[in-house]
Amino acid sequence: MLNLNFNPFPELKTKRLLLRQVMPTDAKLVMRIRGNEEAMRYIPRPRANTVEDALAVVKMLTDGINDGKSINWAIADINEPAEIFGIMGYVNFYLEQNKAEIGYMLHPDYWGKGYVPEAILEVERFGFEQINLQAIEAKIDPRNDNSRKILRRNNYQFDRLVKKEMTFQGEDLDSEYYIKNRIQ
Repeated sequence: MLNLNFNPFPELKTKRLLLRQVMPTDAKLVMRIRGNEEAMRYIPRPRANTVEDALAVVKMLTDGINDGKSINWAIADINEPAEIFGIMGYVNFYLEQNKAEIGYMLHPDYWGKGYVPEAILEVERFGFEQINLQAIEAKIDPRNDNSRKILRRNNYQFDRLVKKEMTFQGEDLDSEYYIKNRIQ
């Protein structure tokens, strides 16, 4: 059985990063990430082009936590916790399978510095040890080579390709699924 009680919110730390709750005071930085076309290129979600859009994203993330349906962390430098530059978390839980879907995004200014692989290890640890997940699944756009490389380096295995799984802004989109199972 999954432990989906995230109150109080669990802050996670790595050598360089603080993973903390996304707050309304982060709205301008959320807008900077979710409104950036490069950051959002392979993420079929509406852009946050205004502070109001960003506040709606923060509310959606907070509601997911409160309802036990998802948990997302703001990614910040451990020495500058107010300056978030990414978001990572479990965007869906599949209770019957003891599985969750992981998702992440990072502002392009922070790409190539190893932040996602570093954060993903801590989020996985939390998922396996605290939530009691048996598997973590990632869904990516097949055109997103960088995300595929991150997943493979973190020992995710290709699971399946689903053609025309969804439509976003009039475009039919395929999805590649990767899976990482809990080591018993």
